[in-house]
Amino acid sequence: MRYYLAFFPVLALAACGAPENPPADPPPSSPQSGMAAMENTVSVAGQQTAIDVRAAWMRPHPAGRDVTAAYIVVALTEGAEDLLQAVQIEGADRVELHGHFMTEDGVMQMREIGPQRVGDDGPLVFTPGGRHLMVFGLPAVTEGATVSGTLIFQNAGVVPVSFDVRSMPPGLPADY
Repeated sequence: MRYYLAFFPVLALAACGAPENPPADPPPSSPQSGMAAMENTVSVAGQQTAIDVRAAWMRPHPAGRDVTAAYIVVALTEGAEDLLQAVQIEGADRVELHGHFMTEDGVMQMREIGPQRVGDDGPLVFTPGGRHLMVFGLPAVTEGATVSGTLIFQNAGVVPVSFDVRSMPPGLPADY
């Protein structure tokens, strides 16, 4: 499915440029096999960036918590690179891009990682145990539901996405 979006605010956003020292990408985990793709294409300021979003899913809320995690695989199918700046999920107070890091004391911690680059060197993978989306303040979601959201890119602008709520990750095609 292709969405063609042209937004003047995106032109202004694209003109702002990337941060001088973008955060380093934690190493992605290996995707598994077998999921349909949703492709979104946007033309901004004469440059075309095509974003392919696959395997968007979200865990059901743990009992008594208002926080959960969501995952996606994003690939650039046209253009040199783009920057995933933010994610919004309908009904959530906020969504943060997170990663796992080892402290000097040998303790694994999660922390916000900020905007993430997607380029022609492979997909940007958000997966359990690696980069992920922390979703705060979302009313409880249960297995089988679908939650709407948007990915906000520097060049491609706003890209709609639907997150399937499930306990286990979906598969991805072996060639992805």
